[in-house]
Amino acid sequence: MRKKLLAFLLICSTLFSVTSCAFPGMMQNQNTQSSTSSSKKDKNSSSKKDDDEDESSVEDFDERIETDTVAECKFMSLYSDKDADEVKLSSGKTKTIEIDEELGVKEYIRILLKSDSNLLGAFTYCDVDDTDHVVTEEFYIEPSDEEIEFRQFLDSYRHNGVGVYMTDEETKEFEAFEKKLLSVSFKNLDEETAEVAIYEIAVSNRAVPAFNKEIYLEGGDLKVGADLAMGGTLSYLEKTSHGGQTIAEIRDSNDNISIGVGYAESDTCVEVLSENVNLINITDAGREFQQSYYADVGGSKEEATGANGYQRKISYTADANGYYWPYNPVQGGDEVCNLSQIIDYEVTEKQIYVKVRAMDWANGEARPEKAGENYEEVKNGRTTKSYIENWYQIRSGMLEATNRFIDWNGFTDMETIPYHTLEIPAAYVVHPMSTYVCYKGNKPWDLNDKSYDKQPDLKNWVDYPHINEGEASHPEDWFAWVNDDDFGVGVYIPGATTYVSGRVADTRSIEHRHNNSAFKSKMAMYYLYNKRYPETRYTSCYTENSCYTAPVVNVRMKEYVALSYTYVIAVDDLETIRANFKEYHDNGMINNDGLKAWN
Repeated sequence: MRKKLLAFLLICSTLFSVTSCAFPGMMQNQNTQSSTSSSKKDKNSSSKKDDDEDESSVEDFDERIETDTVAECKFMSLYSDKDADEVKLSSGKTKTIEIDEELGVKEYIRILLKSDSNLLGAFTYCDVDDTDHVVTEEFYIEPSDEEIEFRQFLDSYRHNGVGVYMTDEETKEFEAFEKKLLSVSFKNLDEETAEVAIYEIAVSNRAVPAFNKEIYLEGGDLKVGADLAMGGTLSYLEKTSHGGQTIAEIRDSNDNISIGVGYAESDTCVEVLSENVNLINITDAGREFQQSYYADVGGSKEEATGANGYQRKISYTADANGYYWPYNPVQGGDEVCNLSQIIDYEVTEKQIYVKVRAMDWANGEARPEKAGENYEEVKNGRTTKSYIENWYQIRSGMLEATNRFIDWNGFTDMETIPYHTLEIPAAYVVHPMSTYVCYKGNKPWDLNDKSYDKQPDLKNWVDYPHINEGEASHPEDWFAWVNDDDFGVGVYIPGATTYVSGRVADTRSIEHRHNNSAFKSKMAMYYLYNKRYPETRYTSCYTENSCYTAPVVNVRMKEYVALSYTYVIAVDDLETIRANFKEYHDNGMINNDGLKAWN
């Protein structure tokens, strides 16, 4: 999230406490999914190893397989005991399975197991050419009454990964080393004795996701994309047509930028900038639509004490003087763009699934002059012990996104930490959709009552926050950012208690102070990957000015307890957006009870 928000959120957390309103969770026919099972299964996914997937049938296993689906993977067993009895593992004890096998290009691991307790796992491996170079990657298994499948890419795709060598510090080039898997271990994190059965450990030559990997879904006239380089954040949202007309981005004679239906035919149009318009602002890794979580561990923002087993670091994001930032797993990466670790992903015809270990926002520093003697320690940031998961699917021309987070740091005394506001999610929309809209009337979901609150002049949310407290602030649980013709992007999110909204550089022109040309954005300069380069300096998804909303809840993070919720994005005319969201409401299609988990 653009961390300028946090200064306001910290104030917000003192203004209200957790409400007891009905937080509706996951979608109907989408049960809450344990993060140890690496994706919700649809008919295109495989959940268990088939008998004919024996290693003897795998050909060309040393060649990497480029696939976005798990069903196409072939797995080679490294350990198998399919009739394993459950063994008792007392509190704090570890079960280790020795492997001692060279993996070659096989860096996608699957474990079939059963455990009734929280387990901290570890993959220990070395460089085949330098056996003294041994690294350990931790993972986490949630309790389950049934056999589960855990899948993970080893950390071999990012410049701050533990499974790579940095070949060029300046360009951030890196190279994965060939690995020998030495062992896999499982530690009981609970106070009670665990019953654990490990049935199989297998590897696949599925290629690790590359930096230049943005994955897409299309349905009807909607196209959406998730950026694996930025932790699977929602980075692309395009309405490919509307009533047969093209959506265009144009520039007028005053250098103001507009996006809308048929604008290319407008008398005010000086230049058609694009007819492939991304409606999500992606200036840097803190924008997009993404997950971000906070916990006030480690002491106060003025004086980090190391409380709860967490050491705060100074951040300059929200305050030029800097202060000790709270624990803050961010899906896209940290404030200096150290990137989060993709654990697993899958793209089927109907769904994108992503699982990631998020970076801690204020724990990376790319500039030696600020980090000083701690530069080597902090330059690559801190990969949190947490999992963020996303399920994206298109239904009836709208995007449904289910988000899930679970933390497994094992921080102490979590029941004593202060409550903190959370963005659910952080949502950045391109700046030409410059008017904020929500329903404010006394007849929720009566489509004849058009008591809209329209805010065309919102300022920066740090200086001029648009605050609406309590359930009554948005009685229909949606907001939208629209253009002058009431066409735009709407988001429906049952369960939020407050909405924080504002605009960066409240103008549609790039000739505004603090607003950079699209060519100067961090994303375009350093992190473009396979995205289209800005077509002009005005391309609004890359410019600094943007629109922002965070539906907010105030909670206290709990260790080993998942928080989940679902939201819907619609791109349409305002009245159609509201009518479509009413169908969701009337049919109870979203149940966000998962937001109650940290109450």
